[in-house]
Amino acid sequence: MVIVTTTGYIVSVFGPYLSDNKNNDAAIAKDILLKNKEDILHWADEKDIMVVDRGFRDSVGVMQSLGFDVAMPEFLDGRRRFDTTDANRSRFVTKIRWVVECVNGKLKHFNLLNKTLQNSTISQVRDYLRIVCALINAYGSPMVTPSPYTDKIAKFMLTSLKQENRIRLRVDNNQYNWKDINASNLVSFPVLTLDEIRSLTLGE
Repeated sequence: MVIVTTTGYIVSVFGPYLSDNKNNDAAIAKDILLKNKEDILHWADEKDIMVVDRGFRDSVGVMQSLGFDVAMPEFLDGRRRFDTTDANRSRFVTKIRWVVECVNGKLKHFNLLNKTLQNSTISQVRDYLRIVCALINAYGSPMVTPSPYTDKIAKFMLTSLKQENRIRLRVDNNQYNWKDINASNLVSFPVLTLDEIRSLTLGE
């Protein structure tokens, strides 16, 4: 398991763990935290936010009991779809957590980690992975670069947390009749600037 910051910096690597039903993401996280591996509880501060996906659901209680806040996408729990607030909160987590997937992708750019390893290399796997992570930290391009739009986007997202999805309302009210649309009759799709795309998608 690889732990990264929201900027994409790889903090630590744990494992390897056996690939069986006892070693899912939640079980591995609990093992790391409860055994305080690599003294993790001393370099992670109380009220730090652990950003995780739904696979960590069963470890959320342990994280919270140790004083951490947890950000995880919502579960439908029998509902047909999310309400506006839950859907937006899940998007908030996704907007932060994409960095983790980017790091995983960078790791797989190394041929050694992009294929099945021989059992004879198991004892060296962690060392190989740590070397690769160190190379990425030292020489890889940054995942997140400062932008003048960052604070503006974050503030807009927070103010929009409880706003209803206007497109969904239109669809629910049958204001669009997609089956009667002939693509050949549509005008050419406009070429948009980056600022226009930001405005369209974020409502700036």
